[in-house]
Amino acid sequence: MTSERRHGLYAALRNPKLYETVQRLMGADSRRRDFTQQFIRAQPGDRVLDIGCGPAHLLAHLPDVDYIGWEPNAAYVAKARKTYGGRGTFHTGLFGPADARSLDPVDIAIVSAVLHHMDDVQAKELFALLRRIVKPGGRVITLDNVSIEHQNPIARLLISLDRGRHVRSPAGYEELARGAFEHVDGTVVAQAFPPYTYFFMTAR
Repeated sequence: MTSERRHGLYAALRNPKLYETVQRLMGADSRRRDFTQQFIRAQPGDRVLDIGCGPAHLLAHLPDVDYIGWEPNAAYVAKARKTYGGRGTFHTGLFGPADARSLDPVDIAIVSAVLHHMDDVQAKELFALLRRIVKPGGRVITLDNVSIEHQNPIARLLISLDRGRHVRSPAGYEELARGAFEHVDGTVVAQAFPPYTYFFMTAR
């Protein structure tokens, strides 16, 4: 994630309150609900790993699961612990090989708004780690902004302002996962207001 922008507004967004305000303006609450219901589809008792969990607001839409959140921003982790407490365990730092070895297998791994902050090497290394810890029959579910043909120009502009500098095409995201997972498919969703374009991907 070394190419992420780190100054001005981009640095300010590391503050949980400002980040949450921007997310609400972008329709994050309804998007999280749809993401959990349509794509994650966790069942009570599932073991769920959330990479780049931020303040862990997906938990508000998940059933009673065994939740493990991983997030490099310590302020976001503190906010998650304050808000959700015993509903999950929250770790500060980048998820790496030692962390993967320390975890029991999971049913679902969530990678939400993370891949567009990673270059190809970093992203492929992450999928290789997830392949090791996802149970047979389990899934990796990702969500990122995406570049597509004939994209709404306002959506394209807003995406260009994102802190992440590795926004890809649908095929580009799928290629990241194919080295580790046999079955990979995705769905493009165009948000009407504010105009924005997302890519939801499932790897099995």
